[in-house]
Amino acid sequence: MNIFTIIFDGLRRRKIRSALAITGIAIAAASLYSLVALKEGYESGMRSEIESMGAQIIAVAKGCPYEAVAVIMIGGQVPATLPMDVTGKIAKIPNVASASPNVYGAYQYLGLSHPIIGIEHAELALKPWWKIKGQFPANEGEIVLGSVEAAVFAEKSGEFKNIGDAITVVAGGKKVNLTVVGILDATGSKDDYSTFTTLVTAQKLLNLEGQVVTVNVRVNDIAKIPDTIAAIEKIADVQAVTVAQVMGTIQNLVKAAQTMLLTVMVIALIIGGIGTMNTMMMSIFERTREIGLMKAIGASQTQIFTLFFTEGLAISLIGGLLGLLAGLGATLGGDAILRSIVSVMPTTSVGKISTMAVGLTLLFPLVIGAFSALYPAIRAARLNPIEALRNE
Repeated sequence: MNIFTIIFDGLRRRKIRSALAITGIAIAAASLYSLVALKEGYESGMRSEIESMGAQIIAVAKGCPYEAVAVIMIGGQVPATLPMDVTGKIAKIPNVASASPNVYGAYQYLGLSHPIIGIEHAELALKPWWKIKGQFPANEGEIVLGSVEAAVFAEKSGEFKNIGDAITVVAGGKKVNLTVVGILDATGSKDDYSTFTTLVTAQKLLNLEGQVVTVNVRVNDIAKIPDTIAAIEKIADVQAVTVAQVMGTIQNLVKAAQTMLLTVMVIALIIGGIGTMNTMMMSIFERTREIGLMKAIGASQTQIFTLFFTEGLAISLIGGLLGLLAGLGATLGGDAILRSIVSVMPTTSVGKISTMAVGLTLLFPLVIGAFSALYPAIRAARLNPIEALRNE
């Protein structure tokens, strides 16, 4: 009979106690995996969304907090706007390669709200990877659909089937006819879920005539970005932020939440470890005569220590593996839960498999298990065989 047979035989004999210890570890491990994986997925998704803008500097109304800028950058809406002439002023600043004004809002179609973005031809300079089947919107009432929007409309709408078809939407409390002149190839970003139109069309639809929400800026020399920002902010009521600043703000918010949740997870793992230690101590108490018998027939202190230490590790490993499986499932479902409680979310799913999360989910329970099993294993190894055999 080898050591693993003895270990699992012992666990089977104490099913309820072992199951409770394993469950405690599994719950903590599942929570740990979900937290780390969702955090990684969120940061990765937000980074991709922001980078997909193609801009290095975002000009917004003065006083707009970085968190609000992040909302704007992934297609959200804020009340603060800039006058239209700001775009021309920014375009004249040295080191500005391209200045693209945007208006963000939404319209109703098929019973749902759909994001619409007003753009000018300068948008193509920011997003050279764009490929459009059809043409860029040039006239009032023309739109380009993102790849996902086009697929949904083609499936569920009785109006739109091909480029050139018109759809009737509701925006600003009135019905408006829009003509689809192009479909954007998949980009893997929020653009796939958006509708693009001319700046003038969006301004009229959203009652923002003569106004823009952002001016997205690309520079010639990134080393001169600080000087460019200073020049932009000399324009009245204009604030300029870099993509890196917005991403840093998002990461700080995520880290603050993560630190709090990780503290809870560590406490849960420690509690699970205490449960493992309790299980091991009770096991030693119940098996005192068995330990004495093993020593009497030649088992060394090292062998006894190894037996009980490995048993503690086995409990933690089983709990960690079960927690990992549960965490994988919870992470895939966690995307929908996060979207119901977090207002700023990337369009792509944040529930992805994370190798770092897998490693941490298996490592932490083993470390906790090792500490939890150490004292009970030492105590078992030091039992006096004669006194152990006398134990009733």
